[in-house]
Amino acid sequence: MADDSNFFERIMELGIGMSMARQMPDMFSQCMGPSQQATPPQIPVETQYYLVVDNAQAGPFKESELQLMAKNNLIRPETLVWKAGMAKWTPASQVPEINKMLLLAKL
Repeated sequence: MADDSNFFERIMELGIGMSMARQMPDMFSQCMGPSQQATPPQIPVETQYYLVVDNAQAGPFKESELQLMAKNNLIRPETLVWKAGMAKWTPASQVPEINKMLLLAKL
């Protein structure tokens, strides 16, 4: 009979332990509060550009690559440029950020 009561005590302990384990995630989230919960960092996406080179589409290119190309006179004001969000291919001199690269390359 002593073994039976030990068995029931163990079952009760197991039940209580399982009940507490189910409540722990809620307790942790309440302790952390909404302002302390970690949020993943926002990773900036670099704009990718496409060019028309020798009558063929080339790219994608990062801005750092285009700056180097501008310094080496591989991009000219009339070079056609496109990036996501643009309605059509546009001369480099009419794309503000590319035109700025062209102007800085001349300095």
